[in-house]
Amino acid sequence: MLLLLACGSPLDPPNDQPIDDTGAPDTAPADTDTDTDTDPIDPDDDEDFLFGDDILAFALTLDAAAMASLDADPKTDVHATFTFGAEAYDVGLHLKGSSGSFRDLTEKAAFKIDFQEWDEEQRFHDLKRLTLNNMVQDASMSSEHAAYYLYDQLGLVAPRHGYAEITVNGELFGLYGVVETLDIEFIERRFEGDEGGNLYEGGYGADIKHGRDDNFELKVDGEPTDRSDIIALIDATDVSTADDHLDILDAQFSGADTLLDLWAAELVTANDDAYSTLANNFLIYHAPLAARWTMIPWGPDQAFRTRYDGTEVSVNEEYYGELALRCQTSPACAARLNERILHVLDVWESSDLAGFVDLETARIEDACRADPRSPWGDYGCRDALAAMRAWVRARPDVVRDQLVGG
Repeated sequence: MLLLLACGSPLDPPNDQPIDDTGAPDTAPADTDTDTDTDPIDPDDDEDFLFGDDILAFALTLDAAAMASLDADPKTDVHATFTFGAEAYDVGLHLKGSSGSFRDLTEKAAFKIDFQEWDEEQRFHDLKRLTLNNMVQDASMSSEHAAYYLYDQLGLVAPRHGYAEITVNGELFGLYGVVETLDIEFIERRFEGDEGGNLYEGGYGADIKHGRDDNFELKVDGEPTDRSDIIALIDATDVSTADDHLDILDAQFSGADTLLDLWAAELVTANDDAYSTLANNFLIYHAPLAARWTMIPWGPDQAFRTRYDGTEVSVNEEYYGELALRCQTSPACAARLNERILHVLDVWESSDLAGFVDLETARIEDACRADPRSPWGDYGCRDALAAMRAWVRARPDVVRDQLVGG
């Protein structure tokens, strides 16, 4: 039997049911702190510094026409100047988010930055794009950062994450999450030598099942009318039975254990807005030479749900990811998922996730509490960070106690 952990009821405003636009990786720079790094970056360095230990400082400048355009049509790029230290770039900029996460420029807007919108040769330290996440649905401003760290420790393919402090026309907008955009450069870095395949973005309405495949948005490569690869994946998994579902996952994806590790991490972190819990916030990449698929997580700002005690919850069959739902009904797959949950707990402890969260939340606390546009305020951030630290430390024992037969 599959143990399902810590989902729960929808959040109260301002953390209403999240619907992230992952149209290009949806995550954003975040940071504000007296430790803001304004030192020049060695031009020979690659982009790793964006996802390192510093809270960076980015400035955005928009003229009146650009501001008016974004007010009328927030998803269409406008000209903006992106400044980092002594570096200035003419970029394409539009606002990010949908439903609960979207904010306009009168609030804490999130941004997508395209350095090649107007100049195909321009890059920002090897990057073509940046996603700057407003983190308005996470009072601790640390859930994505911690989730991506855990995914990395598990050896999963996932974006990198850092923090930055953002000003717009000289006004402080606050702490942002800097998330690696899921584009061709991401694929080239993570699938070196096998980067010629298609990357599809899933989300509400898209799932690996017939009738919902048209809702996948192609991110890489091009816009072919031939979607035979994803149709073949759905055909292969659609015929699975309780007896062979695990074997089919193993044959179609980059190993069943890798896929189940992702779902296990989503469950252990109580992320109720992920593939395994809501068929949302995921991408799938087809590596053509390996002839295997990889599921890539996105936007885990609803992970580490500290308001939930981790009790078992029932499956919402209308939204639950189809492949994970089939896993629940397959004794072999459900048993393997429980094993991978225990593996995630072991990695959680061996990688000292609690220590990482202690350090990282201390690093951003001043900026989080002072964020002028956060809907949570000083004490909301303070309490959320304290709850996050305590929850991460207690979680392994809570989950082990709840495992069926554990």
